[in-house]
Amino acid sequence: MKYRLLGHNTGLAVSQFVLGTARMGKMHNGKSDPAEALQILHHFADAGGSFIDTSSAYQGGVAEQLVGEFLTPLKRDDFVIASKYCRTPLSTPARAAHGNHRKAMRAEVEGSLKRLKTDHIDVYFVHFDDGITPIDEIMRGLDDLVRAGKILYIGLSNMPVWRMASASMMAQWRGLSPVSVMQMQYNLLERAIEREFIPFAQATGMAVMAWSPLFGGVLAKETAENPEYADALFVLGQIADRLQKNRAEIALAWLLAKNTLPVLGPRTLDQLSGGLTAGDIVLSDDDITALEQAFAFVAGYPYDLLSATRHAAGYDGLGDNHYAVL
Repeated sequence: MKYRLLGHNTGLAVSQFVLGTARMGKMHNGKSDPAEALQILHHFADAGGSFIDTSSAYQGGVAEQLVGEFLTPLKRDDFVIASKYCRTPLSTPARAAHGNHRKAMRAEVEGSLKRLKTDHIDVYFVHFDDGITPIDEIMRGLDDLVRAGKILYIGLSNMPVWRMASASMMAQWRGLSPVSVMQMQYNLLERAIEREFIPFAQATGMAVMAWSPLFGGVLAKETAENPEYADALFVLGQIADRLQKNRAEIALAWLLAKNTLPVLGPRTLDQLSGGLTAGDIVLSDDDITALEQAFAFVAGYPYDLLSATRHAAGYDGLGDNHYAVL
């Protein structure tokens, strides 16, 4: 397992793959077997994995309990644990019990700490933007948790970029703990964050965690259920065949080449083992270009206009072109 820094604003080294736990813990929907979930956690650790991502909402809190059970006999400080608040583990929460506000934040972090059997969470995320709570309330509340030693780093997930930018600037201007990492959906079939989120992360030094790296398993399939994806998946398959790998491995290798931290969400031990092998794949520039042309992404207005204007003015090659698709 290779390691990377958690962005450019921390000195924390984490495994290049993150183990996601959204499917861990058998509930009424029967998504996962707890015994196999613990096997997955141990296999990830044995492979050198250190970064585990969970949430109070995953499987009604059972995922956090399993992570806590996994950590208990081990060295807690060998692992980087990320969790999230906003959605709550309750099936029918009261209106005051969920959202981004301080009251929910306090209740959620205390519940997560108990389930995880730890005195601190390494990276604590706002899971979803509720669109209501002021950024000032969110950032001051998270900063208080950092100062209290209950969390170490702040993360934002599934939030509009202007809200993230407001949070980052507010932290800088008011001397609050900075936002160190964002977690967004990112894969070959969902590249929308290349418009603004990726350039913003590069400009601020934030790490980028990519959830749903295989687009819900679509990028791992041999055949395309959606005809719109057929041509692109054919190119993915060609590259996989040439490199004697499978489609999932190539899709994950592309995310690593984009300097992100893919969040693997295996249901089985075999799925985890297959995903981890992608860490040894080095895609050529031609392979990356072929994939990005096949899975075409249009930046749209104003980025296409700005790129054309820069080109017409002869600005190509002069400094960083933040309007180009990465």
